[in-house]
Amino acid sequence: MPSNAVYWYVLYVRTGWEEKLVDELKYRLIDNEFRPFVLKSTHVFRRHGEKSLFQKVCFPGYVFIESNKPPEKFVARMFGVVQPIKYVYKILRHGDDRLDVAMRDDERLGLSRLFGEGFCTDVSKGFRDGDFVKIVSGSRDGMKSRIMRINKKRQEALVEVTMFNNVMKVLVGLDVIEKV
Repeated sequence: MPSNAVYWYVLYVRTGWEEKLVDELKYRLIDNEFRPFVLKSTHVFRRHGEKSLFQKVCFPGYVFIESNKPPEKFVARMFGVVQPIKYVYKILRHGDDRLDVAMRDDERLGLSRLFGEGFCTDVSKGFRDGDFVKIVSGSRDGMKSRIMRINKKRQEALVEVTMFNNVMKVLVGLDVIEKV
């Protein structure tokens, strides 16, 4: 493997202690060759009409470590670091080989795309009745409109568009609109 390869490793830990372990690992692993993190998702909490955001751990009981170290060097370095920590149970691996601990590339790339650089997903941006949208595909490409009604089952939105100086209602797929 090239020296600029990136690996992700996974620790199985006591649920609820993920973020504390990330902080402890950052303290113990002073070098920049290891980057511990947890994957989180952002959620909206509404109370009394006020909206606030909070983050939640997506995979309770798991801490990820990003490194450029190949598996044999990772295991050699991490064993002494995590072994004395009582809420780390083990380094996850594939199969019986104790050095097969690196996450598969397709899994790592999929999670990287989903969670991004900050290892956290954004708030889902769904559509609601009354939202202003722009049609981004098809014969009405570029038209701006307002959603009148959404049919989630059929993945369609009834929108108002102005054509021939008249306001008309048209059904469009949710996949061809985006919020303005």
